[in-house]
Amino acid sequence: MTKTTLQQTIWMGRYTRYVLAGYLRNVAMVVSVLMIIALTIDLWPQIDLITSSATSSNSRGSWNLVRFSVLRLPGLVAPLLPFATFLGVAWAEITHTQAGERMFVWNTGRSPIQCLPAAILLGLILGPLEFTLDAYLGPAAMAVQMRERLGLDGQRLDRTRTNDVHWIATSSALLKAEIAYGPPPVLHNLTVFKLDDQNRLYEIDHARTAHQISDSKIWLLENGSSWVPPPQSSEANAAPSPLLAEDPGHHKMVPFATRSVALDIPPLWLTVLGVEPQYLPISVLRALEPYDQAPLSRGLYRTRIQVLYGETLLPGAMAVLAASLAILLMPYGVEPLPVFGIIMSGYLAHAGTKACLLMGQNGYIPAGIAGWLVPITLLGATYVAFRILGYRVGRPLRASPAEP
Repeated sequence: MTKTTLQQTIWMGRYTRYVLAGYLRNVAMVVSVLMIIALTIDLWPQIDLITSSATSSNSRGSWNLVRFSVLRLPGLVAPLLPFATFLGVAWAEITHTQAGERMFVWNTGRSPIQCLPAAILLGLILGPLEFTLDAYLGPAAMAVQMRERLGLDGQRLDRTRTNDVHWIATSSALLKAEIAYGPPPVLHNLTVFKLDDQNRLYEIDHARTAHQISDSKIWLLENGSSWVPPPQSSEANAAPSPLLAEDPGHHKMVPFATRSVALDIPPLWLTVLGVEPQYLPISVLRALEPYDQAPLSRGLYRTRIQVLYGETLLPGAMAVLAASLAILLMPYGVEPLPVFGIIMSGYLAHAGTKACLLMGQNGYIPAGIAGWLVPITLLGATYVAFRILGYRVGRPLRASPAEP
């Protein structure tokens, strides 16, 4: 058998196809169970809200519930798919060992490394699926919920509502406004507190409405008034700041019809203000990435982008780790302690992805580390496990001491 034929047999042979089918079947079963649990928890607080939106009969209410459940599925499946992949592969490997199939494989001379192609192929299938769910289908489903105000999140993120007051901090000002999200966004009942380099207040502008002028940083304030403090005395016994003075005349606002002010606020950022990054399509995330810095944010969008890219590798890393741990810790039989250790390893990896996401979005670690630390660590752990236990490519597993 030539080298090329051997490689084709390893990657697409009957054993690889058999194991891959088992992986896919088990992952589908685990995802189904997790989805039933997650969807039940998600629907329970808002089931009355969904069914009450029906206008005619109970059948219409049931249809609304089914439609809403379908819209919720992408956002619920994507965070759980990598962990479900780990559990599905571990389950298949445990069954593989219990049925005695593992011993049969060892007797064929196949090395542990040669047992991993099925897990790698599973990762190549589920990685793009995970990225598509999280980067495209999930945000698209949430956009429908927001547009139709379906469910609690759809109503909370309704872009047609303008009665919420927002406080926004920029590099040189503090804003209080109600936002008509647009696009383009329009600010209502806006108050701008301008600060100097030492964070001292030097101007207050209030306007009924404000909108951006073209694509510049200049915003046009309409129907408002402005306050500027009088010059301060340089003497030691100078009067207190006009804001603290008791003379009401110091607090007079000068009205204006229009006024231009510079506000370092990207309109797109205002349009999606309040919407969690996981609900935004990747095209919007890329557009917001240049503005993803304090004080507007500390890495929300950059971290989300890197996490999405890292998710293309995460299911495969989970699958390879689960298969490797099962091969190395349960080569001849199933024991409770190794099974518990394998499951806990997958759970720690799942929790690690959430921890890295939170730390990246809050600026504690760089976005690239938040997105790629866990997948690379899992692949590194798989390599180290094989090295420590003395397995090499092309070396079959040593025979059991109990065997003659």
